[in-house]
Amino acid sequence: MAASTDDDLYRQGSQYRLWSFTATELASIREKVNAHAIVKIKREHATNGFDDLPVEFLTAEEEQDLVQYYCGKMQDMAGLFKLPSHVKATAIAYLKRFYLRYSVMEYHPKNILHACLFLAAKAENHFISIDSFTQLLTKVTPESILELEFTVAQALSFTLMVHHAFNPIHGYFLDIQAIFPSRVDQVGAAHDAARRFANDSLFSDAAFMFTPPQIALGALAMANDALIKDYLGVKFEKKAELLEQLNTVIKKVRSYIDEGTRELAKERVVAIDKKLYFVRNPGKLNKRKAEDNGSVLNGDAKKVHLEKAG
Repeated sequence: MAASTDDDLYRQGSQYRLWSFTATELASIREKVNAHAIVKIKREHATNGFDDLPVEFLTAEEEQDLVQYYCGKMQDMAGLFKLPSHVKATAIAYLKRFYLRYSVMEYHPKNILHACLFLAAKAENHFISIDSFTQLLTKVTPESILELEFTVAQALSFTLMVHHAFNPIHGYFLDIQAIFPSRVDQVGAAHDAARRFANDSLFSDAAFMFTPPQIALGALAMANDALIKDYLGVKFEKKAELLEQLNTVIKKVRSYIDEGTRELAKERVVAIDKKLYFVRNPGKLNKRKAEDNGSVLNGDAKKVHLEKAG
């Protein structure tokens, strides 16, 4: 019987079973979450007498962009707490997974990200007391985090262990070093650069589409393409068909990692968040409408006054 590879073992776990999708499946899930939230919120608006207001709901694409933005905020917050890479990566995974269950129109990411980071620190055995955690955050109370912690865990189906590409990168580093001992400097530099590319992958959909070892190979190939081609040439010397398949996967992984480096324009984030504000606070539309009407009326009054004066 052939020995199980890391990929084989990964595919037997809950992360693969619950959180691995094709691009089509992922897009469909996001569209359904978005549509379900719109129906639910329209019903709530009608109950509260806001059904006649011109509320503009977010699209699935806008939701995804807002989550992307808050993944960046998660990275900043992990830096504030000086948390290691794997804790930050787990927190980002929690945030992205949460929004495959709920819409940002139901739970604003600025609240969920605190609960995700606090839960990730506990899950990764890097515990921070709730009081210490909230002391470094403005306008955040222990209660506001703890009341969302169960909601987040439930949305994650209580699968709190997350596998990342960092460990496979280190495994490949050791194996490549053993195969090419004379290229130790290249291998070391590739290892460090690959970790940075693996970090970029956190801000893409790569973790939903590929296994951690596949992401690790993609990151290493971006760090030193020639080295990885030589390495895979040795490992798959008599398996040309498998090597071709793997190279195709690596190429796809690299495109997703590139996607993770995309920066959202601040203007787009502000526009999306403004739409979200009125979705969550439809009564404010009445006030804005009244203010707009008031401005028009005031303008008309001034015009009449000027005409009379003339």
